[in-house]
Amino acid sequence: MISYAIIWPCCSLTQEYLEFGTPIFEANWPRAARFGFFGAFFMSPVFYNWMRISSKMKIFRRKTLGTAIKRALIEQVSYGPLALCYFLFGMSVLEMKTLDECVKEVKQKFWITYKTGAIYWPVTQTLNFYFVSEKNRIIFVSLASYVWTCYLAHIKSMH
Repeated sequence: MISYAIIWPCCSLTQEYLEFGTPIFEANWPRAARFGFFGAFFMSPVFYNWMRISSKMKIFRRKTLGTAIKRALIEQVSYGPLALCYFLFGMSVLEMKTLDECVKEVKQKFWITYKTGAIYWPVTQTLNFYFVSEKNRIIFVSLASYVWTCYLAHIKSMH
């Protein structure tokens, strides 16, 4: 939770800087705070528990390249869509949007974001599951998540 409380607002600030050249003292701090709150209290517990559950599944016990690929693909079609909807909807709620606006944003941004994630995450997770020891997987994914969350911040900034 602590790492996501730090990583997620930093991603918001990084995206703002990379996309708009916004200096840190002019950054959208309320937006960064929303990212930190959502990352710490909503995404990190869900992701942590998903990693715990998936690592205990017998189908994933063997550490082979085939198993790593299967695990990454299963995660992409099971966890990925739910986490993405959860993010788009949840962040919209924190922005005080109406229920209709939250649903509309999910409908508008889901597919473009999911298609990008369908390339990024299976490759990242295959590397994670095959090359990274289980005790370091959360750290590796946190680093990969930094890049992904900067992308999500970009998607959230689109109108």
